[in-house]
Amino acid sequence: MKFDVFLPSLLVSPDWFTNAAPPRLPAIETLLARGVPGIGGEWPGALLSAIGVSDVDATRAIAAFAAHGDSIVTGTQGWLFAEPAHFQADRDTVQLFGSSHLDITTSEAAHLIDALNRNFADRGLAFSCGASGNWYVDCNAAELPLTTPIRTAQHGGVFEKLPQSRGKVNWKAIQNEAQMLFHSHAVNEAREAAGKMPINGLWFWGEGILPSPPIALNPYVVFGDSALANGVAKWGKARFAPLTQLSFADPTSPANHNLVVISALERFHERGDVNAWIEAVGQLELQIFAPLLASLAADRVEQVVLTLPRARDSLVVTIDAQALRGLSGWWKSLTQKPQPFVGFSLA
Repeated sequence: MKFDVFLPSLLVSPDWFTNAAPPRLPAIETLLARGVPGIGGEWPGALLSAIGVSDVDATRAIAAFAAHGDSIVTGTQGWLFAEPAHFQADRDTVQLFGSSHLDITTSEAAHLIDALNRNFADRGLAFSCGASGNWYVDCNAAELPLTTPIRTAQHGGVFEKLPQSRGKVNWKAIQNEAQMLFHSHAVNEAREAAGKMPINGLWFWGEGILPSPPIALNPYVVFGDSALANGVAKWGKARFAPLTQLSFADPTSPANHNLVVISALERFHERGDVNAWIEAVGQLELQIFAPLLASLAADRVEQVVLTLPRARDSLVVTIDAQALRGLSGWWKSLTQKPQPFVGFSLA
C-alpha cells in the first residue's frame, strides 16, 4: 500500500512559538528525517496535480473543487470563494482577517448571503454557502478575475492583492459594494454589540472552472476532513472516506494507493492560535502518524509521500521501508536522530 499525505500548515516558523515551546513529534520527525526530500508544486496545485489535473488554470480552481465537494452543482460556471472577512485599517495599511477569525454562525451566513444575492443578482453573480461553511460565488466563466489566495493576502497590506478583473465585471467595485452592504447590516450590529469582529467584507479567491472529470474510475481512496478533499474524490471518481475512518491496522481495508488530505491545522495557523495548533498536531501525531510509522516499519505500508506546502512550493518527502531502516543517503547525511520538523525551510 502507498499513502500520499497532504498536510498544509505543518511547516511553521520557529518564531511563531513566542509563548510556547514547539512540540516534539517523534513519528512525524522520524518520517521527515529518514525520507528523501524533493520540491513539489504550490498548494493546492500539488494536490490537484496528484489526481491528474494537468491544466495550469485548473490547478487554481480550488473553489470549484470545494463547491463540488459541498454537493453544489458547478456546471460550466466560473467559481470563486467569497470568503467573509474583517478588514481593519491601521495607520498605513489595511489588514485582512479571514473567516477562520470570525466564528460565523449558520444564521449569520444565511442572512448575509441573502443580502448579497438580492443586491448582486442583476450583475449575474450568485452567492451560496456549503455545508462545510465555505462561501462561494459563481459567475460567467469569462468574468473570473485573477486573485490572491487568502493565506497570502493576510500577510501585509491588501491593496496590491485585490482581484484583477479580466472581463466586464469590476471585482474591486463588487468588493467595495459588499463592504458598504455589510456595514449597517443587522448581523454586524448584533456582532459588535456582542464584542465580536464584524464581518465587514469579502475576499474573492480560488478562481476557476471545474474541469471535465477523467473517463476511468480511479482506484485510490481519498481520506479527508474538508470539502476540497471530498470534491477531489468526487471529481476523480474515487471513493471518499472521512479522515476518522483512516486505519493502517487492516491491510485489506484501504486501496493500494491512498490520498490523505488533512486540513486540521490550517484554521489554527491562519488565526495565529498556537495552543490550538499544538493540540491539533499532537492529535495527528498520535492518531495518524504514529500508526503510519509503525505500519511502514512492519512492511504493511510500502511507501509514504508527505507533501507539506510552503510559501511558494511544497516540501515533498518520500519514505519507504529501506529509508526507514537507515539505508538512504539522506538519512546518513544527518545526525543519527530525527530532526525537529520546525528546522525545515519555509522558503
